[in-house]
Amino acid sequence: MEYTDKALELIENESWYDAQSMLKSGVENMPGCESYNNMGVFYIDNGIQHKDKESTEAGELGYKYLKMAEHCDINYKNLVAIAEYNYYYGDCNVACKYFKKASELVDDYRVYNNLGCGCYKLGGYIKAAMYFDKALKKADKNIDDIKISYCYALLKCNEDFSEIFAKISDEKWTVLDRFILLYLSGDLENAYKLVDSVIGEWQFDLSVLAMLYDCVEENNIADLSKFDDEIKKLVNNRSKRQEIIKEYKYTPVMLWQCKYIGCEKH
Repeated sequence: MEYTDKALELIENESWYDAQSMLKSGVENMPGCESYNNMGVFYIDNGIQHKDKESTEAGELGYKYLKMAEHCDINYKNLVAIAEYNYYYGDCNVACKYFKKASELVDDYRVYNNLGCGCYKLGGYIKAAMYFDKALKKADKNIDDIKISYCYALLKCNEDFSEIFAKISDEKWTVLDRFILLYLSGDLENAYKLVDSVIGEWQFDLSVLAMLYDCVEENNIADLSKFDDEIKKLVNNRSKRQEIIKEYKYTPVMLWQCKYIGCEKH
């Protein structure tokens, strides 16, 4: 489509206002699944562009266009766009429904991974593990990201994840993530070996701070000097510390894919 090609070129060059104008022309002159979807994706990602002032948020308007596109035709990229919007801003159950529909149209590892993320978010850890496994078997990129999410899903299912854990590269598997999974799996001895690196290199929330303190207290009481008095007030009570740790929530990594219909680059 002529309007799509020109709009995507303008988006590539970050000419946001002109891209919006071109997408609007597409909607007016060639209404249909492609033009509605691309207008919706643009509004969700970039907001409404104004000539002489900042853009304004337009997620709900963008979603209306995505649904208009769905009523015109069933399209993989449109289904993924609707699913992702619901995952981040709407109903995760709806997101999973649309990811499932998309997976029936295109056998893509990214949609299996994202379906796993949705199931994980809803507490369906067995299904999440199943979809991460399926994604991993088909993936040619983002393999370590999928493995990390797979490990957490297996942990929630009380299943052994050691084989997958051992194959994650150090470049992708941050010392913070490695520490958390070791701690949550009960391997305090190996988690303790990473404490210095975590404290020295990473910012972390109160739940992880409680894990660090718990791990240090379990292994070497002298190392408690790493924590100042204010921190100790928060986490040095064991029962309170365990309650804080229970609040920790891992967020699996959604894998990005271009959602503009007609784009040949992604």
